[in-house]
Amino acid sequence: MTVERGNFLVFEGNSGVGKTTQLSKLSKLLDWTTFIEPGGTEFGLGIRDIVQGVNRKYEIDPYAALLAYSASRANLIRTEIRPRLEKGEDVLLDRYWYSTFAYQGAQGVSKPIVWAVSWLATGGLRPDAVLHYDLIPEIALQRKAGNSDVDRFDIMKIEFHRRVRANYRQLARIPRVLPGMPDKWITIDASGSIDQIYNNSVSILKELGFLNV
Repeated sequence: MTVERGNFLVFEGNSGVGKTTQLSKLSKLLDWTTFIEPGGTEFGLGIRDIVQGVNRKYEIDPYAALLAYSASRANLIRTEIRPRLEKGEDVLLDRYWYSTFAYQGAQGVSKPIVWAVSWLATGGLRPDAVLHYDLIPEIALQRKAGNSDVDRFDIMKIEFHRRVRANYRQLARIPRVLPGMPDKWITIDASGSIDQIYNNSVSILKELGFLNV
């Protein structure tokens, strides 16, 4: 008997847009298995601390960050996400290789190289949809201020965050048929209140067929 692959939904967005807040709220409705990137495994959490920790005094080259994130991603996909999808389980993921395209691309890493390395790391696993929460960095970073969950990218200059946002918006325009791109990419205006964004997200999930409530 063939088991139908589970649904695979990714949440993306620049720092401070409220993406993780929305994922936390929506995961209670969907009741799917949820993972974060980098993380999801002990190995991935180690990578997260090494690359993103604000108290780390050593320099991390952007290409080294690309490879570190990709190693974490490869492990998460192969040990957790793909096996669950193949058993018919549904998965929510907080960030995927699109974050690497946006963030390491903003650091000057060649985007074709990001794409090639990410294809290798993920084995070409495509999400069914990406919910991309979009907000200008000036407001997003104000929201992030005072948050205890701050990493080394959060404290970079505003010009960096503008490049990150521009890279996400570039991804939104890339044809879905290209390798590694999701079946659907939905950009959500994250300038409203938490409840407004949540209600909009619920409506979109219903339209996509992920919610029946």
